[in-house]
Amino acid sequence: MFGAFKPSAPLSGGLLWKIPWRMSNPQKLRQRRRLRRVDNIVSVLDSALKRQVASAPTLTRTWASQPASLPTEGHNEGQATPEELSVTAEGQRLLAAQADAKLDSKRHGRGPKRGDLVAGTEDRPRTTLTAVAKEQGTIKLLERWKAEMPTEGEMLPRDKYTMFDRKAKGYRKGVHKLPKWTRMSQRLNPPGF
Repeated sequence: MFGAFKPSAPLSGGLLWKIPWRMSNPQKLRQRRRLRRVDNIVSVLDSALKRQVASAPTLTRTWASQPASLPTEGHNEGQATPEELSVTAEGQRLLAAQADAKLDSKRHGRGPKRGDLVAGTEDRPRTTLTAVAKEQGTIKLLERWKAEMPTEGEMLPRDKYTMFDRKAKGYRKGVHKLPKWTRMSQRLNPPGF
């Protein structure tokens, strides 16, 4: 054909910029760093809120009324005991990571449902996230994030770099194919996928 309707690369092939079907190694490295940065922000916010509550004068009175929660003589002030760690979601995660770090123990969307209940132990009944947040001195959103979302180290590689898509062939597609994928969290996927 000649003239105004001469075939060109954009006309015959559609869009010239195409998204590759898999992520490159530098993209994966940046994705892991992004996930770690978010985990770091959550832990910094959580510790800052807890530190602020610990320094508040009203809470020191409630702690003084409960002598069982005060540290004992053999207890180091900067270290938590396993009993104290088993109370919070982050502490349970730390204890589980110390026990075994096998690939089977890693999470991929098997956290609690969207409800507010936190799993209880034999000495503590199930409670709501709001009650846990008030007790710990944090906010409900942070407690929910820690309870539901796996950290970067707990995620399977499949969940770090791909996400569930019901229209895709194997029900998975690269996380980089999602628009604004660097600004959205894609940590949870349906169980079994």
